[in-house]
Amino acid sequence: MFTGIGSVGAARRLQSAAVLRRLLLLPKRPLAAVFCTAVLLVGSPADFIFAGEPIGKPSTSRSARDEALRVIPLDKLPAEARGKVTAVLDNVSLYRRLPIQSIDCEPDMFRFIMDNPDVMVNMWRVMGVTNVSLDRVDANHFRCTDGDGTTARVEVLLRTPQLQIIFAEGLYDGPLFPRPIRGQCVAVLQYTTNRKASGRFEETAQLDTFLHVDNFGVELLTKLFQGLVGRTIDHNFVETVSFIGSVSRTAELNPRGMRHMAARLDRVDSDRREQLVAVSDQVAGKLAGVKYSEDEENPPLSEIVQSTAVDAPAGKASKR
Repeated sequence: MFTGIGSVGAARRLQSAAVLRRLLLLPKRPLAAVFCTAVLLVGSPADFIFAGEPIGKPSTSRSARDEALRVIPLDKLPAEARGKVTAVLDNVSLYRRLPIQSIDCEPDMFRFIMDNPDVMVNMWRVMGVTNVSLDRVDANHFRCTDGDGTTARVEVLLRTPQLQIIFAEGLYDGPLFPRPIRGQCVAVLQYTTNRKASGRFEETAQLDTFLHVDNFGVELLTKLFQGLVGRTIDHNFVETVSFIGSVSRTAELNPRGMRHMAARLDRVDSDRREQLVAVSDQVAGKLAGVKYSEDEENPPLSEIVQSTAVDAPAGKASKR
């Protein structure tokens, strides 16, 4: 699916349309959607110091796994949710910490997209670059399908200012295997917000994933996730977080364009479309006059910037 993976910095300096198209070729390989669904569900920022593995590097190390396990507050989960989590943790087929990511992003926009991942996926669909669906059942439950045999149900079991615990259950029923393949994933999501001396904001996200797969050889599973599938999942996470930074940058430069985008969202209720508009307007006001760092640039989304006159001073919208 992906033929190569560049550095995080290089990816953020690509043309926005190219970034979107690479991002939205979500892996249509069995088991991968269990991880990808969890990647889409990112929670609110919090004060947390990330330890262990460096930013930009995935890990399957025992130390990273132990760190993630210590973060899961099993005693705070309802009995039913605790049962789902322990069933996976007691029989983990594969553990993976995805590359820790930091982006320039206004916190309110970051929080809104993370709490409403279906809004982001609906944006992708409006742009015509994916057939993936992520439908909200309620604030903590989602349904996901990729149109090629993979479906998933996702539940946010716990949401605090510094942590989300997510449970995803996926099924692949397609031509690559003679029988359906089922898997369950527990995702541990942690976030931090940092206000820089320049006045801009940095959001950092860490995602740890624990996967159990029914009736599937661990040796084959390990080979899959150490190879292309694992790299694809890492890449999707990098680009998904980068996309959120680009949404924030677009709102900063062109809130009018974001209002037009909100009006086109056809799988999101009117209340949350209005919330997106309100947050976009706040981003533009909050960051007015705050200098943007070229070294950490998230390109604005050209599909939105070109859709209407830019509200920001001339020249900023076309900057890459």
